[in-house]
Amino acid sequence: MLSREENELLTQVGPGTPMGELLRRYWYPIAASSELIEKPTKAVRVLGEDLVLYRDKQGRPGLIGPQCAHRRMSMLLGIPEEDGLRCVYHGWKFDVTGACVDMPSEPAESNFKHKVRATAYPCRERGGVIWAYLGPRVELPPLPELRTIDDPGAPMNGLNSLFS
Repeated sequence: MLSREENELLTQVGPGTPMGELLRRYWYPIAASSELIEKPTKAVRVLGEDLVLYRDKQGRPGLIGPQCAHRRMSMLLGIPEEDGLRCVYHGWKFDVTGACVDMPSEPAESNFKHKVRATAYPCRERGGVIWAYLGPRVELPPLPELRTIDDPGAPMNGLNSLFS
């Protein structure tokens, strides 16, 4: 039987935990691509972190922290734009990398926006699924190679022929 400490070591997956750091080195399917069609943002919980999934107007999926870096407003209420997600409170906009790309309250010559970042994780889309990687950014592992049922080489096609 596991001790309490051993159990916590194996089951705690939040940021900074040993198991969390191990599991963050893989891609995770976090939503179907179709989930962002009617509603532009979606709350997700991945490996103990509450995050906001969105799609910008260029079609890129983004995954950022749940609160704006400015006044902690919920980014779930954010407005997707061409190059990021804009906070509805003061209008700060963050791109899919977490960089602040617009601060309407700052003068144009200000470089303050370059000092502000939101928590953000890389996302990719494949086979109608949005995948997220929460690990170190040194080198991203390849996305899993999955075949769809419509793929002629998919294993399910052999079973389909049994029933036709």
